[in-house]
Amino acid sequence: MRHILKFALSIIILTGWGNTFAQTSKIVSGSTKFSVKFVLGTCDGSFEAPKGSAVFDEKNLSGASFDLKITAATFKTGNNSRDKDLKSEKYFYVEKYPDIHFKSSKVEKKDGKFQATGTLTMRDVSKTVTLPFEAKKNADGSYALSSTFEVNRLDYKIGEKDWKLKDIVTVTLAAVIK
Repeated sequence: MRHILKFALSIIILTGWGNTFAQTSKIVSGSTKFSVKFVLGTCDGSFEAPKGSAVFDEKNLSGASFDLKITAATFKTGNNSRDKDLKSEKYFYVEKYPDIHFKSSKVEKKDGKFQATGTLTMRDVSKTVTLPFEAKKNADGSYALSSTFEVNRLDYKIGEKDWKLKDIVTVTLAAVIK
């Protein structure tokens, strides 16, 4: 009887162990883009890909989580003077606040679409946000995730109210996780 119990316990542990490591958890590649309108048109730019962990399985959303960081100083807008200004204390203040951070507290599917609710932190401001995202399972078992959302830059002390620059920034994140 003891041997049967040990065998059953071993199977349960091994099954749980295998499920733990079968989850998606490493960001393989990605991109972060943004755009904001200003008096002369639209400023488009990009940051380096997000880094961190992403656990996602569309069949087990209760186990899904995201803990992503984007290095604030890595953005490029195609204008060196503007990039230098955006790194300053007036905007991102990258010396003091090197990362933009999102950590999920809940991932769910609502009205047929995925969304991650969590804390978004920029500079010294943290706010609870819900980010919509799409997930496509690739043939190799990885997932291609993408999200487009809007952020009010003033909510995070990114610059000041200015008639030349709109408050709303559109952000597009993309990542392949495996």
